Amino acid sequence: MAEDLSKEQLKPEHPDRKTGYERILTDPAPPWFVELYPGGDGTGYFQKLERHSILFHQRYPKRLVVSFDNIANANDLSFAREPWGWKFFRDEGWSHMGVFVRTKAWYRDPEIISYFENKVAEGFFDRFDQVVFAGASMGGFGALTFSAHVPGAHVIAFNPQTTLDERLVPWETRYRFGRVQDWDLPMSDAAQTVQTAGKAYVFYDPFFDLDRQQVQRLQGDNVMLLKTWFSNHFAAPMLRKLDILKPVMLGAMDGSLDTVGYYKMMRARRRLPMYIRGIEAIGAERHPDLAAKARQRFRRLRRQAMAEKERDAS
Repeated sequence: MAEDLSKEQLKPEHPDRKTGYERILTDPAPPWFVELYPGGDGTGYFQKLERHSILFHQRYPKRLVVSFDNIANANDLSFAREPWGWKFFRDEGWSHMGVFVRTKAWYRDPEIISYFENKVAEGFFDRFDQVVFAGASMGGFGALTFSAHVPGAHVIAFNPQTTLDERLVPWETRYRFGRVQDWDLPMSDAAQTVQTAGKAYVFYDPFFDLDRQQVQRLQGDNVMLLKTWFSNHFAAPMLRKLDILKPVMLGAMDGSLDTVGYYKMMRARRRLPMYIRGIEAIGAERHPDLAAKARQRFRRLRRQAMAEKERDAS
């Protein structure tokens, strides 16, 4: 056909960068596309906005989770890209609305705000008995703020920001591009929107000052601040390394997670290398003796764990 693009026209300006057309031709299709393409067995839709995209999978008819991308996803142009937590929510059978981002603007965009307002107006969320909003960092901000569209919804937020409005958090020095966005738009302060949530589970490292200052703005009987000591800005990866992310997420999704159960599971952190490295990074100068004792205890626990593993294998 005369209108077909030639190979020369398809070449990207940068030799190491694929065009969208080339990605579709050469990269594997994402599993969500396999479910929703015309021959797939899934039900749902994909909607592309200017700076966001929305993927919806209809699975369990009474339970919906709404997830938000974090900042690391904004530059991901891969064809195989998935919404945050997609595999986990699929495996658990929950209906899932995943919000993709193509910008690091902290959801300060009228198009995505209007999208949710329209969904509320058409009664989209009313069909579900249980709704959960979830995300990490920038996605945690999105979950905490946009949950106000569904009062009573649970929220799961890892290392979230409550706002980047310099009038409210003048001490926040991260995310320059996010700080210059329009913070007069609705859904701009999680310290306000969290009040309408059912239960808000917020995971953070109390020794990481900027995250700690952000989450301490979240107040209310419905807010559960859960510590992931020495995880820095990587609370979810720590829980994954401890092999407790799944039970923690499931408990938070149905609202059954409590502090006693959570901190009992978190005792496993004592055998985690990233945990002891965090102790040493903070305590080596201030409390060298305590840091040395922590290292000794860590080695002892690791040896015990290896011995138990060998016994189980024999």
